[in-house]
Amino acid sequence: MSEFILSTYKKCWVADIGGGKGLLSFLLNKEGWDCVVIDPFDQILKHKYKDIQTGQRVKLSADEITGVERISAVFEKEMAKDFDLLIGLHAHGSNIKIIQSALEHKKDFAILPCCVIDEPVEEVSGINWLNSLFDYACNLGLNPKKAVLNFAGQRTVIYTTNYFGVQS
Repeated sequence: MSEFILSTYKKCWVADIGGGKGLLSFLLNKEGWDCVVIDPFDQILKHKYKDIQTGQRVKLSADEITGVERISAVFEKEMAKDFDLLIGLHAHGSNIKIIQSALEHKKDFAILPCCVIDEPVEEVSGINWLNSLFDYACNLGLNPKKAVLNFAGQRTVIYTTNYFGVQS
């Protein structure tokens, strides 16, 4: 996901919503971005990760592990006003809030939704969650796009480039 973000957006202030341990924020910060994890569960970045580009294990120093800024809270729409880009990788319970926040605060977003967990909607049999989020963003006039990323599992990202995108 970091390569996608780096190639799709200009450097900006990023909210990594539901960012877990903070690996995405760490990788973007390493490239000169300003990222903050917003997650209700205070987790620590692991001492190593696998670089999907090289397949190599990368070890982190103690400073790197503790260097990711965090807000230990559930994401609320008003938090979006302080950021330029809203990212949600499997951000359970926040996908719709991210899309609504993008509209309300004129922000770009990139979400990688996997399932309907803690979302303010009822799961409907036969309805594809990813497509319903895409349609929801379309109906709000946000002009979302889809891209397929280079890893296993649910890898379709829904995103906008209305404000900070490097693409036209």
